Amino acid sequence: MRYLVSLVLALFCVTAVAQTTFLNVKTLGAYGDGTHNDYTVLQDAVDSAASIGATVFFPVGNYKIDQTLVIPAGVSLVGAGRGLTATGTPALGSIIINSGTAVTLSVRGTNVAITDMVIYDDNNAGAAGGIELLGDGKIVEGVVLRQVLISGFTDGVALKLKAINSGGLTYCSFYDVRIRYGATGVKIEEEAGSFVNSNSFYHGAISGDGFDYGIRVSGGNNNVFNGTVVEPYSSAYGHLVVEKGEFTGAHIRIEGSNQSDTIPLVEFKAGTRNSYVTGIYSGGLTIDNGDNYVGFRAAKSFSQQLGRNNLYQNAAFYGVKNGQVPYWQMSGVDTVMEVSDVWRKNMKVLQVEVAAGASGYLRPDPIYLPEYESSPAYQQVNFGAFIKTDVSNFVTTTSRSPSGLVTGGYHPGDGQWHSIGMTSLVDTTQSYDPKFYFNNTTGAKQSFYITAPALSFGYAQPQTDHYLTANGGVVNGTITYGLGQSYQLSGGFLVLPGEGNIFTITGAASITRINHLTADRMPAGTMITLLLDSGATLVKSAYLKLVTSYTASANGSITLVSMGDGTWREISRAGS
Repeated sequence: MRYLVSLVLALFCVTAVAQTTFLNVKTLGAYGDGTHNDYTVLQDAVDSAASIGATVFFPVGNYKIDQTLVIPAGVSLVGAGRGLTATGTPALGSIIINSGTAVTLSVRGTNVAITDMVIYDDNNAGAAGGIELLGDGKIVEGVVLRQVLISGFTDGVALKLKAINSGGLTYCSFYDVRIRYGATGVKIEEEAGSFVNSNSFYHGAISGDGFDYGIRVSGGNNNVFNGTVVEPYSSAYGHLVVEKGEFTGAHIRIEGSNQSDTIPLVEFKAGTRNSYVTGIYSGGLTIDNGDNYVGFRAAKSFSQQLGRNNLYQNAAFYGVKNGQVPYWQMSGVDTVMEVSDVWRKNMKVLQVEVAAGASGYLRPDPIYLPEYESSPAYQQVNFGAFIKTDVSNFVTTTSRSPSGLVTGGYHPGDGQWHSIGMTSLVDTTQSYDPKFYFNNTTGAKQSFYITAPALSFGYAQPQTDHYLTANGGVVNGTITYGLGQSYQLSGGFLVLPGEGNIFTITGAASITRINHLTADRMPAGTMITLLLDSGATLVKSAYLKLVTSYTASANGSITLVSMGDGTWREISRAGS
């Protein structure tokens, strides 16, 4: 019985193979001698294959063409191999030689396959490119290149992926594609309104000389390079250059043995973000003017990204009293209380109750909002928290981006803990204002639970742990008692910088307020010591809560603690 089943399966496979129609280009009249122009025969063979669903077979030979061979949908080009030579002039393989100035092969349709052959620029004769995949006004997908050598295109692009006129190029795969000598090894580009997304490269190598770029990315995203080697001797502009769009590379190798110290091997241009690349790197100049993860390490190269530290003050939600949370601000809340629920150790859980029809937010107090910097890495913010509720479309996140208010996903309302958060570009013209926003459209009071808020800038997602606030304390400014002499004093109003804790105040000053304006206030618990000249006075008032007004004698000093609202309370004094 087992033998009978095997026989039936074998017969089925033979039948399936027999149904594939092969068009042998030499049978159809191609010379394949490297001298005659075979373009017309090859294009006719390809067009015929498209009309009947056939595969075009190239026996061993050198097939010379001087015009672009256009490959429509559903056609497979199969050669007899890449020949005897990997690094020199190809020989004894199935070789398509371009003797003109146009692109050699232009793939214009879906489900095209090109396997086991060489695409060659005849003696570096000025051809514009090797293989081009073009989504022109339509979506092209499912193209496969396997065991293809593209060599000698020192005036063009060896392999180009391009989308124009609202077209797309997607779900294409490239296995063991070898690129040897070229102006650009691989180029990915898209016109506005078009896309080049979700294409995958497996293994493969780009090597040799004469390169301007190894890989040049001018658009697209989720195009993934796995185990690719990029090691031209040198490149005029970079081995990997991302001008816009995203690049994902895993376990790749980049090396340039003759690369100039002034020309980067890897460069991400300004405005690029969310690219991710890891692997082995021989060293050289790396430039990231955007916000990307470059995970290369080498003796002469070190990559640095923004950390994942949680930048929220009091992320542990300690110190809740009378419905207020230190360092946080609320609007539209009916009540807020600390509950015994524990989601993560040392992180308090808040229950936020919202009246029927009310909406509002929980956000960091603007005074303590984490500040972004001028570096491009700060143009993206990531924030969220763990939230639980049994009401759908009730709680989400919002932030201000350059394009306006953006909103994250809502909690599904299944009564379970979920990480609710978002990634947003930062509006640098005003506050980016990250909020946990709620909107109770039901006819009754509803509540949600929130814990472990976290915020970070840049590519890396934030960690939810924040051990500095685990016991309720918050570190602000310098931890050591730095000595400062920089301050402003006008009309009795003293403004101290946020760095340091000990300040030298010169002259017979009369001080009535210290950092009382909202923008200048120091967090509650901040301690300062003023070293005063003889005759200087601090006046007891609602802003300076002193035992009595203080007038310094020689070498006098007074220590105060901030109450967080622009007022100060005396701790100790000397030399009064």
